[in-house]
This record gives sequence, structure tokens and C-alpha cells, in this order.
Amino acid sequence: MPRTDAGRVRLRDVLRPRKTVIDYTYDFGDCWEHRLTVTNVRAGEPSISYPRYIGGEQNGPPEDCGGIPGFSGLLQALADPKHPDRADAKEWVGDDYDPNTFDELPIKYALSRIANRRNAARSRLAKKQTLGSAA
Repeated sequence: MPRTDAGRVRLRDVLRPRKTVIDYTYDFGDCWEHRLTVTNVRAGEPSISYPRYIGGEQNGPPEDCGGIPGFSGLLQALADPKHPDRADAKEWVGDDYDPNTFDELPIKYALSRIANRRNAARSRLAKKQTLGSAA
């Protein structure tokens, strides 16, 4: 399977009609494998800008934590005050890391930027079509 820079991929390029699954590998060293499955597709509401944030939970793992096994071990050490690796784990992730905290603001901001670009493009296209039909 060819590798593609995720920053250069648009959802419409990887999610074609009748294709409902996207496999994505983040950080080939730690091998974080993600599977996105699209379900319950329905018509959008004209008054809502898309894409939009719906919900989320839990903080992502810190970089280079050793993939799923390393992250699992880290969570165990952070959760158990008597765990022999707790002090090292706390030192490594710092005082600001909380696996149960989820910062939705960056996601909302990123999705609103995409929605604003899409809405601006849609508005320009509608304006061109209106001007073209008036001629």
C-alpha cells in the first residue's frame, strides 16, 4: 500500500461512494493503526456548516510512548499510586498530562477553518453561476 502524506489528502480523495472504511497508520515507529468507519450517512442540514465537531473523549497518547503496549503501561503507572514506575511515568509526561482530559478547542478550530473555506468556495461558485445565468 503506498504511503501518502496525510496533510495532503482530502477526505473526498480516500472516501469514495460505497467505501466506508479508511485505514490510517500514524507514527510508523510506534505503529499506531487507526480504522475510521463511516456509518449513518445522511443529508446535511443547509443551515449547518460542515465538517463540524460532534464529540470526543480522552487525551491522545504522548509522542514516542511505545505504541499501544507502552501507552497501556503508562496509563497503569499513572493510575496506581503504588506502581513501581509511577514516578518515572509522571516525570516523563510532566504535570500537565492527564489522560482523561480532552481539549476540543483545537479540533473545533481546525474543522471550522475547513468549513469556512468550503463555504467561501461554495459561495463563489454560486455567485459565478448566478452571474453566468444573468448574461
